[in-house]
Amino acid sequence: MVLVKGFMVPLKSVKKCQPSSTVEEVLDLMMESHISCLVIVVNERPTGIVTKTDMCWCYRNKIPLDSQVGDIMPWTAGIKKIRDNIDRDAAAKFFEKHHVHHALVVNENEVPVGLISALDIASEVAKDARAWPWIRNESGRVEMPSK
Repeated sequence: MVLVKGFMVPLKSVKKCQPSSTVEEVLDLMMESHISCLVIVVNERPTGIVTKTDMCWCYRNKIPLDSQVGDIMPWTAGIKKIRDNIDRDAAAKFFEKHHVHHALVVNENEVPVGLISALDIASEVAKDARAWPWIRNESGRVEMPSK
């Protein structure tokens, strides 16, 4: 089974914003980058995730585009974290249990190492379906099953 660290987005590649970023800046970055969330960071430390769903909430509640996301988002409540050494199915169960679509990936020392989304998990399921009858190892490489 493939582990989360085999298909997560590495933290260095994750798009980020500050609590002082405006709703308009967040929307622009999401649209330009074709992504569904940004990680909110304070002093280079991830503290929250702002999503397209959050931006829809802003639109529905007529939040001005120049509002800072830190003033309107519950980013101080924390961020859902998932370990990098759990398998894909355990990650899916985590998402279902916590009713989230994104989570910060941390290593055994609780150091952030990446981001994972429900779409990442679904993509991994699709890869397994296409790889049959071969198997994929923990790093995601396809190999012949051993006899």
